[in-house]
Amino acid sequence: MEYLGENLLHGIACTMEKFTSSEAELAKYIIKNPDEVSLLSISQIAKKIHISPATITRFCQKISFSGFNEFKHELKRYLDLRNKPSAASGIKEIDYFSKLYQNHLEIIETTFRKMTYDDIQHAVTLLKTAKKVHVYGIGNSGIAAQEFKWKFFRVGVQVEAITDPHQAVMDAALSTENSLVIGISVSGKTKEVMDAIKIAKKQGATIMAITSDKTSELSQLANLTLIVMSKSNMHMGQNISPTLPLFLLFDLIYTELVAKDYMNRIKIRDMTLKALEDI
Repeated sequence: MEYLGENLLHGIACTMEKFTSSEAELAKYIIKNPDEVSLLSISQIAKKIHISPATITRFCQKISFSGFNEFKHELKRYLDLRNKPSAASGIKEIDYFSKLYQNHLEIIETTFRKMTYDDIQHAVTLLKTAKKVHVYGIGNSGIAAQEFKWKFFRVGVQVEAITDPHQAVMDAALSTENSLVIGISVSGKTKEVMDAIKIAKKQGATIMAITSDKTSELSQLANLTLIVMSKSNMHMGQNISPTLPLFLLFDLIYTELVAKDYMNRIKIRDMTLKALEDI
């Protein structure tokens, strides 16, 4: 479901002719009371306007949501956009800054909506069981690879970032079945990354792909694919750092990794920070 943002209620109103009488009653209630609906459960709404929860689910599916939870999530986002305080920051009152702000919110919201907890847990398991983690990225993905290295190295993950194409293929040739190789390519088509990943795959390494295209060749080679949002079609996409969606994904994985072994990971982090202070 593509986010409708500030057009959500207008979109419901324009779809009224497709609804049954019960669904139309629900639509009118939502349009009139969006703040209240955003706080209620599906059973509470059903009881309040005397319809069944199944009717609410069908209504949500007719407007292209998987169910009530996804619709409620979008409704809350709509309310946030509508109610954002104009006096809180004068910079948001400027049109292009406002659009940039909304694009940043969309990246965050879409990442949290599309990423599953099972995927995050799977990624953490792979990081914890690998004897060595190799991260390949070129260009802006190379910058992200370096950030991944320093972020996870500080909490005890043996990780190396490779951003040179020649070094990447040589490194891949030395990978083993105990290696986790992470290929970062938002397009899923970066040749230099693909060449190294194919070699690592032949060596028996476990492959994790980070890309925006789940149908890409990179994704097909991977044991686990983590999807990040592509900003290419966003109105202000050219003004947003290409590493932003990647860094957000890294934060999710890092948070889960630390949460599952908190005392040990924090101890390691403190040791590395102290080592820097003693220099």
